[in-house]
Amino acid sequence: MKFSTSSFVSLAIALQAISCSCAGEIPASGGPLVALIQDAGGKAGIIGTATLRFNPDQSFLFALDLNGLPEDGVAVITDGTSCDDISEIPYTDASNGGSDFDGMMNTYQALDEGISKSAFRFNNGYNSNQNLGKTVLLYSKSDLSTVLACGVLEPEVEKTVLAADMGVYPGYTGSLSPSGRVKVTFRDDDSFQFRFRLSGLEADCVGCGIHIHAGTSCATHEEVLGHGWNAVVVQDLWTAAGGATYSTNSSGKARGFFELYNGFGYEENLNHAVVIHMQDGTRVGCGVLMSRT
Repeated sequence: MKFSTSSFVSLAIALQAISCSCAGEIPASGGPLVALIQDAGGKAGIIGTATLRFNPDQSFLFALDLNGLPEDGVAVITDGTSCDDISEIPYTDASNGGSDFDGMMNTYQALDEGISKSAFRFNNGYNSNQNLGKTVLLYSKSDLSTVLACGVLEPEVEKTVLAADMGVYPGYTGSLSPSGRVKVTFRDDDSFQFRFRLSGLEADCVGCGIHIHAGTSCATHEEVLGHGWNAVVVQDLWTAAGGATYSTNSSGKARGFFELYNGFGYEENLNHAVVIHMQDGTRVGCGVLMSRT
């Protein structure tokens, strides 16, 4: 096929037009970010996630999936990098097209049950890499001077698998020596497969309990807490009726899986304790769920 001179000229003009139309866009750098949002007071009230998904022009969709909120409020990204030493200075660059976190666009709505699945489009003048590691703070609409909850923006995890290496429960002094691994694989709807391979347990333990707990440490009994589930959206399924059990053979070994949903997703279950119970309910084993690489 032959092209005329006029065809090349037309093609060049078209390419120049495309180039010009994109010249004002700042390419997004890095991928989606997510922050695990938790109550700033250290209580188990507010929990959920804040996710940033970036557009080609550097703006981003700010999506919230939260529980335990007292009322509507605002979300702000600040220049802080820790929820232990909170900075409330908004992280925005007006010279690069950033908007102010003025409570006009950066708002969320909470249902009567304290749930929010709000979202808004925002541009703070920074790309994904520059927002990485910054803190997201939540404020109530009736009190913009007090931080309700906080989370640190981290790269979104594509592999939604958590694993815990199991050991002896803190304070247990019996003859058993639990060991093995638990693997929890999450689906898009936050339901998950709970798979276990264990040894060193009570022989012939039938329908014994194994659960994710609300605590985030196996260092002491007090830090493990009770069953971990979101009472706003689901009943406690960490029961025999819910299927959260294992059975051992005569050598005290167990292998199997069950399907469950505790009302929380990958991020909310991360770093939580898994507890193994004996036939009489005694806590014998413990391990902490970590991101599996």
